[in-house]
Amino acid sequence: HIIPPRCTITILLHDLSISVKSGSTITLPAKMMGIPLPTAKWMSDGKDITNEGRYHIESVESSTVLSISDCQRADTGEYVLTVSNPAGSKTVALHVTVLDLPGPPIGPINILEVTPDHMMIQWRAPKDDGGTPVTNYVVEKKDVKKPWEYRVSGLFEGNIYEFRVFAENVAGISEPSLTSDPVKATRAITKPGPPGNPKLKDWSKSYADICWTKPTRDGGTGQIISLICRVKGRPDPEITWTKDARALSRDKRTEINSSFPLCELVISDAIRSDYGKYAICAKNSSGQAQATIVVNVLDTPVPNPQ
Repeated sequence: HIIPPRCTITILLHDLSISVKSGSTITLPAKMMGIPLPTAKWMSDGKDITNEGRYHIESVESSTVLSISDCQRADTGEYVLTVSNPAGSKTVALHVTVLDLPGPPIGPINILEVTPDHMMIQWRAPKDDGGTPVTNYVVEKKDVKKPWEYRVSGLFEGNIYEFRVFAENVAGISEPSLTSDPVKATRAITKPGPPGNPKLKDWSKSYADICWTKPTRDGGTGQIISLICRVKGRPDPEITWTKDARALSRDKRTEINSSFPLCELVISDAIRSDYGKYAICAKNSSGQAQATIVVNVLDTPVPNPQ
């Protein structure tokens, strides 16, 4: 008697689908049953698969195996196995997803906001996510004054930066996007406040002398002094900042932040008298260490009195 064929894909996954990484070998084994023993035919995208190139089919008695070596993203798709004998045929399908690095994010990168210590950048998602959702983006910045690239937090006012972005998924990190245009980290300049208390000082038929007080808000002329140090020690050391050997403390223009390992001294609206030698001293029960830097504040010249 003749028994209709049956076939079973031995990789039994949810919805008969598997995911493999690019460059690996896809192996699809199946068992066939029926009397007489059925023959096997593999297909993909409506075309027969034959033993050639990266494709290898091995059918022995009640089993058949399709192998695809060095798989690529283009190998993603539905693979159909049809087994048949004189009693009929049976078909089963298996979906294969080949995971690869995502494509690069779509550039160019847009610079939306510029400040002395951060910039807001924007990009578009890659055209190809590599077969799995993008889980992360890696943003690099490059100080154009230096020939190498590095990943650090915090920008420095006056430096010029370029940005590029990588997309990352479970298969790895993509090629980089196009690099952004160079952008200098500067303070946002706004309109100054209004002058105050105008007074008529002198007048005649042909002129009038007027005096007033300067605006309380100049719109951003004085720059910010930001000194950042990396400090390590156990236990956490006590941090002291000095200027010309005099201890500094918090006030309206001075901010001191210690979030180990980073310690920062910030002086807003720099003026000429802020020029000097600044030092940071870190001290704990094991000893102390010190670093110094000279800050020069530039201003418009003042005429010598006659």
